[in-house]
Amino acid sequence: MSGSVVRARSRARFPFLGAASLWMLIVAVLSLTGCTGTLTLDSHPTPLARFQPAASVTPVWYKQPQSRVDRWEGSPVIVIEGEQLFIAHPRGRVRALDAACGCRQWNVETGASLTGAVGSGDGYLFLGTHKGEVLALSSKDGSLQWRSELSSEVMSAPQVSQGIIVVRTNDGKMFGLNAQNGERLWVYETIVPSLSLRGVGAPLIVDDKVFAGFSNGKVAALSVSNGKLQWEKVVSLAKGRSELERLVDVDAELAYRDGILYAVAFQGRLVALDANSGRIVWAREFSAHSGIALDQQQLYISDDDGQVLALDRRTGATLWRQNKLVRRKISAPVIHDNKIVVGDYEGYLHWLSAEDGSFVIRRMVDDVAVLQRPLVINDILYSVSQLGTISALRMDVP
Repeated sequence: MSGSVVRARSRARFPFLGAASLWMLIVAVLSLTGCTGTLTLDSHPTPLARFQPAASVTPVWYKQPQSRVDRWEGSPVIVIEGEQLFIAHPRGRVRALDAACGCRQWNVETGASLTGAVGSGDGYLFLGTHKGEVLALSSKDGSLQWRSELSSEVMSAPQVSQGIIVVRTNDGKMFGLNAQNGERLWVYETIVPSLSLRGVGAPLIVDDKVFAGFSNGKVAALSVSNGKLQWEKVVSLAKGRSELERLVDVDAELAYRDGILYAVAFQGRLVALDANSGRIVWAREFSAHSGIALDQQQLYISDDDGQVLALDRRTGATLWRQNKLVRRKISAPVIHDNKIVVGDYEGYLHWLSAEDGSFVIRRMVDDVAVLQRPLVINDILYSVSQLGTISALRMDVP
């Protein structure tokens, strides 16, 4: 998830703080981080610069929110599987739409408080809850197929492979569940620091391996079938005296291409790892907690200040940097028709040139934030705003 806040694991880990003082610490952290996690006192977003659009996009369809969303509840989340688009509301409502036209297929009320951890596969829609459950709905009609109780809030999108669902909870655990009935097959556990960013990145499955980053600054590779550890690598070591300075969560979604795994830690490093051995190919100082986009030659990432960068995938060298979206609380980037797209806190989508990072298109899709990374399927870009407005856009042919 693109927004991040800081969670305190236990007041017992802060013996010098009373309840009121601990709360003041957390509030202070939130005031510094905002939605992006950037530890800065300068909270003024960069005004949008004017530019001459070099291309245009056309709406394919548009859906207004069907339910009220309060900001403290989180944002509706969309996923696409085949020809269906699913949208999950924090209060438990789930809808299935035809991805081509936005036509409604079904609508259900789960009665659960959803975290935004939504995944799909094998004919199911999987939902994580604040009570530590995974719900499996039929993608055909939304009927509940099974529910499985885990150890803590389910904060990352469940991933499916080989009939196994891999899902992570907020207490540092990762589970492998039977996709047909939710039966627990294996569990992998890490130690969670006393203070960490709220939320965890979704696991990434490639062939027979599942990769995940953790709040202790490590990345691990496990066997999908049995959860056996293949390798573990430190992305970033905690530094500094205070708990805040020592935050090194690997919360950003991982990326993979051509045998290389890419991971980034908050207040730490961006690394390229050999996916088979965990060997570091290259590393550079970096801080981010939102995901990475890749094409054949380049890596695209937004840092915690809101700068968008293009790096050489082979070396990590900076190719270009777009700094005119600083402090606009932008989403993770996605590639759409060879352009780099991010959403921002005012409801704009920005298309950047992959060659030099210059602005190509800007479009307002709502008057509230677009924090979730847009999805691109069959050359159509789908975005969802913090209130649940869904937009499907296609790049115009010159």
